[in-house]
Amino acid sequence: TQVEAKEAKVVPMKSYLKWLSVAAILIIGLFIWAPWSTSLYDQYSFSKQMSIAERGADQESPLAKGAALFNDGKYAEARKILQQEYMMTPQNPLLAYYFAITLIETGQEYEARTVLINLYNGKSVLKYDAAFYVALSFVKQGENAQAIEWLAKIPQDNVNYSKAQS
Repeated sequence: TQVEAKEAKVVPMKSYLKWLSVAAILIIGLFIWAPWSTSLYDQYSFSKQMSIAERGADQESPLAKGAALFNDGKYAEARKILQQEYMMTPQNPLLAYYFAITLIETGQEYEARTVLINLYNGKSVLKYDAAFYVALSFVKQGENAQAIEWLAKIPQDNVNYSKAQS
């Protein structure tokens, strides 16, 4: 009877160890997969709201519609509208900047870099924001060496300097 009692205790212990092993594997899998962690691009991108508010501005204009779509995170739809607006006024630095971000968000990093590098090479107040997003476009593609080159272009007195350093 003592042998039967020992066998009865061993079976539940084996079952307990089996479930404990399964739980440990799941926990380790979650830490490896880490669905709650964000990519470097998502962590450091900062221009998620497009503001075009001007006194007397037409809120039904294509640009206002594109901005609303951008702000809602509907980048593919916003890109179509912002692309048309950008083609008509490529000298508008704010429009160029947000159009480039929609390109990055929709997987067109090369095209975005073309627009952003033009901003960087110009005299826009968005010069270093453009450099930062050029770097982020490289980060998104896993090209960290090029990203570091662009982050090095951001001067110490710029608001993005600390982000560029980290």
